[in-house]
Amino acid sequence: MSVPAHPQAMAPSRPGRTRTAPPQRPDQAPFGGRYRSHTLFGATGFVYLLLGLLALEAVWALGGGSASWSGFQASLASPFMIAIHAISFVSVIFVGVRFFRLFPKAQPPRLGPVRPPPAPVIIAALYAVWIGASVLFAAILAGGIL
Repeated sequence: MSVPAHPQAMAPSRPGRTRTAPPQRPDQAPFGGRYRSHTLFGATGFVYLLLGLLALEAVWALGGGSASWSGFQASLASPFMIAIHAISFVSVIFVGVRFFRLFPKAQPPRLGPVRPPPAPVIIAALYAVWIGASVLFAAILAGGIL
């Protein structure tokens, strides 16, 4: 059986020579300067939470029979749901573009004996693959393929 540790058990035996400053929020946070992008990126998590709940509602409607599923599909045509999907589309584009800007910076300086291509080439290739995959999935979902 364990016993709670003393609150000062991990404290240093003597205080350090320098004091640490108390934590302070930067002047421009959360919506000024470079913090705006970070705040918006964090807010996309809330959008994805809403989409996850919507997916759970869709599964619940599928289990409820055809009448429940028809009612769910009708609810998706409301202006509120269309706005939610438009906001989620913008969120996905924002996160994708942010990822594509970060990807070249995260590449190692060498891949064996070969150097990676320049950043614009990597970004262009990522965008091409992203657009191609989007077109392919849209064609599949529209019933044009398969």
